[in-house]
Amino acid sequence: MPPTANDHVRGFVPPLPSTAQRDVALSSKGHFCGHVVIGDGSGRGAASGAPARVVQIESHLELSWCLCLSLRPDVADLREQVEFFWLNEQGEYHPHYFDLFVAKTDGTRIACAIRPVAWTGGSFGREMPQIAAQARHSRFADDVRLLTEADLDPVELHNAWLLHDVRVADPLADEAAARVLADMSGTASFADLTARTGCGPTGFRALLRLVRSGQLRPLHNERITSATLAYKRSNL
Repeated sequence: MPPTANDHVRGFVPPLPSTAQRDVALSSKGHFCGHVVIGDGSGRGAASGAPARVVQIESHLELSWCLCLSLRPDVADLREQVEFFWLNEQGEYHPHYFDLFVAKTDGTRIACAIRPVAWTGGSFGREMPQIAAQARHSRFADDVRLLTEADLDPVELHNAWLLHDVRVADPLADEAAARVLADMSGTASFADLTARTGCGPTGFRALLRLVRSGQLRPLHNERITSATLAYKRSNL
């Protein structure tokens, strides 16, 4: 259902629309496809992050990479299905759509092609080096990356799904978690921090939102559980 003016009156602001330059199929019998919402809060954004926006995805692998990249602290913006025209050996221009296009906080722009390892050969394997070279030479992107399932960090992927699941704010629990964070020193387990919120499971989810925003950080690179130790990010 498309958003209406009344949505804003009722306090609901839908996420920003997709910026894809090619729409993916809404359904398919052959592969996974659909839409996912990244960012925080609504289309207006939230104090802790960028506005929510719809991203179109054409495979489960694209979805996995989208979630991981969108939550990395050095990623300022992420777009999908970004068009680039390249010149083949016959002197003909053809469009190539990069699955994801990343703008980093340092200004670096990276065009990403996402394929399963088994699909990196054939015509794709022959054409991609040409496309990548032309994309760099034309300054369309600073770099071009091929991302496969072999490049995914299982810990990062697990935590990305976990943090994506808690993206919707809960004002009462979030306020309690903020108070716990303000009083925090040293390290503490998520179980201990959750108990301090006094909010039970919703307190744990609120603490995970602090991880999303970078205010609370796991001590080690591990799958986040109640036993995980965390520390407060120092003020810059």
